[in-house]
Amino acid sequence: MSKNILFCSRNDIVKRTPLGGNIDPEKIIPFVKTAQDKYLLLILGTKLFDKLQNDIAAGTIANQYLTLMNEYIIDTVVHYAMVEALPFLAYTIANGSISRNIPAEQGTGTTKNEIDYLLQKELNTAQFYAERLTTHLIARNDLYPDYVLSTGYSDNVYPDKGQQYRNGWVI
Repeated sequence: MSKNILFCSRNDIVKRTPLGGNIDPEKIIPFVKTAQDKYLLLILGTKLFDKLQNDIAAGTIANQYLTLMNEYIIDTVVHYAMVEALPFLAYTIANGSISRNIPAEQGTGTTKNEIDYLLQKELNTAQFYAERLTTHLIARNDLYPDYVLSTGYSDNVYPDKGQQYRNGWVI
C-alpha cells in the first residue's frame, strides 16, 4: 500500500476553504500529506487510516466509509492543511533561496498579526471538524471496526479519542 494516498483533492480544498481556484496545486498538496500524517492519523489510528488509504487506492471505498470520508474526514483534512500551509503561502522556496511573493497591484501585503489571526481561525475550524469526526467515530464505532482494532505492533498509532476542540470556556 502506498502511504501517499491523499484523502482530499485540490477541488475539495478550493471548495471548502478560502483559497482561490487559481492556487497552484503544488503549493498546497504537500500540506495535505502533512495534515494527514500529523492530525488525521492520530484521530483515526493506524488500522482505520490504512484501511481508508487501501480502499481509496483500490477504488473500492463504499458505504459507511464513503460517508465518513465525504461528511467528516475531508473537512478535517482540508482545514488542517490550511493550518499547515498558511505560514508558507506568501513565500516561494526555490533554487536555494526564499523570496516573499509580492502582492498584486490591487492588493497590499499582510502583517504577521493578520496571518496569525487567519491561522488561529483555521485552527479553530480544523479542531471543530476533528472533534466532530472523533465524536462520530466513537458514537458509531460499530460501523468502523478498524477504529478499535489493534494488533499490538509498536508502530501502530491508536486513535486519540480525546477532545480535539480546545477553544472556548470550560466551567
